Amino acid sequence: MPSLARIRFAGLLLALTGAHGFAADIEDIFHAEDTNGDGAISVDEARVVAPANFLRIDRDASGGVEAQEIAEFTAAESCPDGVWPADVLASVARKTLEYWDGNRDGKVTEAEYADAAVALMLLADADGNREVTREELQRFRGEAASPR
Repeated sequence: MPSLARIRFAGLLLALTGAHGFAADIEDIFHAEDTNGDGAISVDEARVVAPANFLRIDRDASGGVEAQEIAEFTAAESCPDGVWPADVLASVARKTLEYWDGNRDGKVTEAEYADAAVALMLLADADGNREVTREELQRFRGEAASPR
């Protein structure tokens, strides 16, 4: 059974990955984000898709995401048979808000979300070239690298 810290971290990563979450297929992610087809998602490409992902989280279209919207999005994007305990979901939403909220005003703007999305993407960038390949993303997600 995974520890509470591991569950919270997985939830944070789910929320941080915006529209894709862990359930998304690597090929779907690359189809949506690797706009130049070179086999890697660059910082610029990640920034281009950030507004659309932000709008999926900002359900009330206020231009600012709060913890409740993050919780709703996280629950909605989780695997269909997954159920979040309320306290864990609330904790994940609060921690995600803290991570995304660059100016610490209690809400996340599209620009702050884009910065956080790029920062998360760069965590998967094993070789430090500011691009993420399929293989790097698979390793980051704990998946076995699959032959193409």
